[in-house]
Amino acid sequence: MKSAFIVLPPYFGLLVGFFEHSVAWGMAGVAGGLLFAVVLSGPANRRSLRRPRGDTWDDIDGMEGVEFEGYVAARLQRAGWDVSFTPAVGDYGVDLIAEKDGQYVAIQCKRQGKAVGIAAVQQVVSGARHHGCARSIVVSNQEFTTAAKQLAFTHGCQLIGRKALQSWVPPPVRRAV
Repeated sequence: MKSAFIVLPPYFGLLVGFFEHSVAWGMAGVAGGLLFAVVLSGPANRRSLRRPRGDTWDDIDGMEGVEFEGYVAARLQRAGWDVSFTPAVGDYGVDLIAEKDGQYVAIQCKRQGKAVGIAAVQQVVSGARHHGCARSIVVSNQEFTTAAKQLAFTHGCQLIGRKALQSWVPPPVRRAV
């Protein structure tokens, strides 16, 4: 929805300014486009004020991959880690790089509907070295296959599956009545 704030005001400004042959009307079009963008984003903002995404397993299981990466990054930041996202293309199997006390960790995030296999472990282990990280972690909303667990053990890769991830999910906020 953030793109609406970038695209709509100039679009309306150019459109109105062109048809009315006036800069003043163009500026009015920009204001109208901005107002329209605010109206479009309104329901999404009210929804996020009610309950932040990530409170329940349904929220986490319903996330897109990039959204899950942001969820994991937020939890790491709460724990005192400096987190950076790798580029979407050419990340070498690493989604996040976390740093704390001079230690760098490569993290692969997998939001899936089934158990995570060895490919995720292979990617993050090889990508960790490329990114200069001493450790590697795979975080998922599901558990891991036996083969993935064996390969992770061989390479010293930490696996954080659904059971461990549960401690990262904050309990619902209860309001006093």
